[in-house]
Amino acid sequence: MNSEQLQEIAVLAKLQIHTDEIDSMLADFNKIVAYVDKIKELDTSSIEEDEIYSHQGNTLRPDTVSLRIGKEDFAKIAPAFANDSVVVPKVIET
Repeated sequence: MNSEQLQEIAVLAKLQIHTDEIDSMLADFNKIVAYVDKIKELDTSSIEEDEIYSHQGNTLRPDTVSLRIGKEDFAKIAPAFANDSVVVPKVIET
């Protein structure tokens, strides 16, 4: 990969890369690609396709009640609080 290709990927990913970061990012990206290439060399022929998913259990955490913060305490730490609600800045213009 070269710096032009990295810049194209950055544009597609909507990232801004400063010119002083290009060499470092190229090195990191090339390390990642080399690692993926090394993983591709692993012999996985003895692993059945459905075996990959058979050991997954329920990864959801239990839905338990925990300590609640009261409105008064929340109002103390919120940037703006009015009518029992946190006031947030407007982000969408209408």
